[in-house]
Amino acid sequence: MRVDDIGSFPLPKGITRDWVEQNLGTKEYEEMVQRAFLMKAKFLDAPNYPQFRDMIRMFIEPIKAFQEEPYLISRNKAVIPELEYVERIKAESVRVCITGPFELYYREFGGVIYEDVLLNIAESVKRFVENASKYENVVCISIDEPSLGIAPDLQPDDELLQKALEYSIPQDVQIHLHEPLYYEKILETSIDVIGIECARKPENMDFIDPESVASAEKKLRIGVARSDIDGIIAEFNAMYGVNAWGNEKLISLAIQEVEPVERIAERIRMAKERFGELLAYVGPDCGLFSFPSQELAVQLLENVRRAVDKG
Repeated sequence: MRVDDIGSFPLPKGITRDWVEQNLGTKEYEEMVQRAFLMKAKFLDAPNYPQFRDMIRMFIEPIKAFQEEPYLISRNKAVIPELEYVERIKAESVRVCITGPFELYYREFGGVIYEDVLLNIAESVKRFVENASKYENVVCISIDEPSLGIAPDLQPDDELLQKALEYSIPQDVQIHLHEPLYYEKILETSIDVIGIECARKPENMDFIDPESVASAEKKLRIGVARSDIDGIIAEFNAMYGVNAWGNEKLISLAIQEVEPVERIAERIRMAKERFGELLAYVGPDCGLFSFPSQELAVQLLENVRRAVDKG
């Protein structure tokens, strides 16, 4: 069982996403990515490259800028600069998150699906996947599909799911879902590991049938630590009658109070009890970009590591 993270990570103090977009190819940004990666790597078995940029823009913009035909990116342009920067420090293991074809399509066009366009986007995503998979230290590539099972107007049929989520690489291919509604359909695709957020909603574990997962020869990634920092702070404020907003010392206390090692360890125990050897990855529910600082995000990752080490 590996400990990983979903990808997004807070920017350093004083840095904005606009600055990132303007400095994407600079040495300063490269070193910023490398520093953040090493912060995460202290506590994770499969740290994702630090995803500082918007999950839609960082893929849809190069797809549109370097397209061979509508929404089909040239293969040699399907690269993630942040991954390239991480590779230059010879990391031991790396996880790669790539925004999935349905999420990219939905954000670009809405829920009415034109299959030819969607499949071109899917092929573009596949090219990002295949280019990332050339690195031997990449242990997992995750397809991020948060709207599947949440957006009522996004309802692809089974055949389209299978076509759009077809991958053949040596590494584990995860899919990151916010809700488990579509997990049974994903069992019929080439995805290896189905990731479900279960820390904020532990009842999501009950939705997943271990026998179905095992018979499909799939594995699971279970979110065991909450990543909704606003909710964590709000609960802490209500418990103690304080106002922790903007106060990093109090927010640190909030993380320790609401998401302590013991609570995360209990969720891991529940996941192991229900899923056994099907449990391949654990980590935070979602990305940590909304955390007020990198140090606070790392605090949560350390809690996950300590919870796993408790056994």
